[in-house]
Amino acid sequence: MVEVVMLDDDSRNDLMDCCRGLSDMIDWLDNIDARPGLAELGTRLESMQLNLDALKKHIGYTENNGYKRNIIKKTEHYEMVAITWRAGQDTPIHDHVGSDCAFLIVEGTSTESTYKLDSNGLAVQVGSREYAPGEICAADEPDIHRISNDTDGDLINLHVYTPPLSGFGIYEPAL
Repeated sequence: MVEVVMLDDDSRNDLMDCCRGLSDMIDWLDNIDARPGLAELGTRLESMQLNLDALKKHIGYTENNGYKRNIIKKTEHYEMVAITWRAGQDTPIHDHVGSDCAFLIVEGTSTESTYKLDSNGLAVQVGSREYAPGEICAADEPDIHRISNDTDGDLINLHVYTPPLSGFGIYEPAL
């Protein structure tokens, strides 16, 4: 189960004041007039200096089985979200219909499992990779994956969707 919260204006402004790297990234996103490529978005995320303490002050975790989407900013062109997982939490197997996504692993180890559909429309795992803090994971809109926290610690990923996530398919795993 996913829990979604939107940072209020005061919290977002405080976060931007404390985290120049995040503020610069939002300024860049606000001033581009086309959908950025995943390579450029990934490069900018990878080089961004992030104030982890400031970010943690403004985001939270869900205690439910799932994860929490802490929306930092959403416009018609992009959505920036700090997604958090406690140990053992994960997303469903999903795609990002209509949106590309790149994310920076901020804290913890993020596991991305990738899938292809079988002839029955069920998701068959074809790969898995662990990402450490500072690494970038990127998914084109047709990619099918699941993100999970397979560790004993907390996980924070900073996602940028272009355009904002407006829909997604959820897939059942093959047995």
